[in-house]
Amino acid sequence: MNGKLPVAIIWHMHQPYYRHPQTSEFVLPWVRLHASKDYLHMARLLQEFPKVKANFTMVPSLRDQLEEYARGADDEDTRVTMRTVDGDLTPEEKQHMLRRFFSIHHGNVIHRHEEYLRLLQLATAAGDRSELLSDDYFVDLAVWFNLAWIDPDDVKSDARLLEIREAGRQFTREDVRYVIGRQRLMASGVPHLYHRLEHDGQIELLTVPYYHPILPLIIDSRSALRADPSAEMPDPPFAYPDDAAFQLEEAIASHERSFGKKPRGTWPSEGAVSPEAAAAIFKSGLEWFASDEGVLARSAGIELKRDDIGALAEPALLYRPYRFGGGTAIFRDRELSDRIGFMYGDMSPQDAVGDMIWKLERARDRLSDDGGPYLAAIILDGENAWEQYPNNGNDFLRHLYGTLQQDERFETVRVSDFLDKSPAKVDLPNLHTGSWIDANLRVWIGEPAHARAWGALERTRRFAQDQWGSLRYMPKSVRQPLMVAEGSDWFWWYSSRNSSPEDGVFDDLFRANLEVVWWYAGAEPPDDIRQPLIDPNRLAATVARGGAMLPGSREQYG
Repeated sequence: MNGKLPVAIIWHMHQPYYRHPQTSEFVLPWVRLHASKDYLHMARLLQEFPKVKANFTMVPSLRDQLEEYARGADDEDTRVTMRTVDGDLTPEEKQHMLRRFFSIHHGNVIHRHEEYLRLLQLATAAGDRSELLSDDYFVDLAVWFNLAWIDPDDVKSDARLLEIREAGRQFTREDVRYVIGRQRLMASGVPHLYHRLEHDGQIELLTVPYYHPILPLIIDSRSALRADPSAEMPDPPFAYPDDAAFQLEEAIASHERSFGKKPRGTWPSEGAVSPEAAAAIFKSGLEWFASDEGVLARSAGIELKRDDIGALAEPALLYRPYRFGGGTAIFRDRELSDRIGFMYGDMSPQDAVGDMIWKLERARDRLSDDGGPYLAAIILDGENAWEQYPNNGNDFLRHLYGTLQQDERFETVRVSDFLDKSPAKVDLPNLHTGSWIDANLRVWIGEPAHARAWGALERTRRFAQDQWGSLRYMPKSVRQPLMVAEGSDWFWWYSSRNSSPEDGVFDDLFRANLEVVWWYAGAEPPDDIRQPLIDPNRLAATVARGGAMLPGSREQYG
């Protein structure tokens, strides 16, 4: 083609809902930490390139947590961090810090800071004997962990943070308070900055079902059998299509309250779609959704072939919007998306961006001028990838945005703006049921632990239905934990493909959300809900393994 190839970049921002329904404390710190390392920074960096347009999802339950931090919410790690300056940590709290407070990329972060590396070496030498480490050691560790999770650009632009980093050790109570205070302030600024960027026309904000459920499975868990006939299913199946509709409705309403306008598009949780999910999306008032190229290939019965460098041989099959079910569907280029997520961090920014542009250029050259409209969609996680990059991905992103801003062969677009000018012309005859991982739903259903978890959720959901009727008419104290428990992340961690030192935490939190539903009705939760759902041998191995959890490992597939 002779004109510019439109490129839609969609960054997906998501974390599970970490607030414990019984204590109200956030049990894991990743929302606060990603706010200071990624969420605010991703928007600020984009502002340096005013001609580059991008798209962001902001899962409503993530936005809720950011706002709760701004109002003073705590997580366990914040509480422990503040206790270090009092010098009276319990042995359990010290062990917790030694396990959690090195949870960031060692090569790209810890090894680049001499004092943080010294703390890691001392922890390794001490082993399980935390009593060998001084009170000052734990103050320094608390500051370094939290400071390391602030984007390097933001540290450089804050004289006090830079002073703390350069001091390196013997931190004070005021130092601890300042670092935590900065993180809270950064969390509070995230929704406001994204709102302003959308108002200025540089980004489009998309929505996601409220607590990030896998829509096809909430509508009917048996839909997974379409792509995976041997999957182990819960009996009875989980089938609550009204819940899927309500997760969408609440997401749209929340988005409008926060950003002053209704969203027009969605990246459904994990790109998981089905004909029934698409119908629910369009019935909610959304106009378009995005999924993965594997879903397109199985929907249209085509093979998306690539050449020797990984560029699409027939890009017109993928690089176009499709009409389906009264709305529009677009599908991401998995090769380019996954290279950003998993490969480019090991390359120089120049080589990485050059590789990406080379593939886009070759695909563009293969598009005919009389076809179209054409749209190349690049969609991936916008928070976890950057730990794998030196300097938090800043050098790569600046080179990428700078190149796209200057290259006359491409134009970055907001998806809805593009569809307004260039609506889809090709019909998609069918829609495959699957996600961005292998074009199936196997990560979230199909194994024994999955069946136990879905069974516990179904039993609790049916109990709530008998007590109060439809989800939308339940008391909030019941409705919210049920919606949280329908989220995708719990089932992700029940998969044998995914494991972390926090497996037990996720299992406890999932079951806690179910338990409160029974307690609210004055009933005792069933024994099978009060016992771990993870295989006991796996749980024991996880505890024995210990070590620092790297939150990026959640995205080991993209």
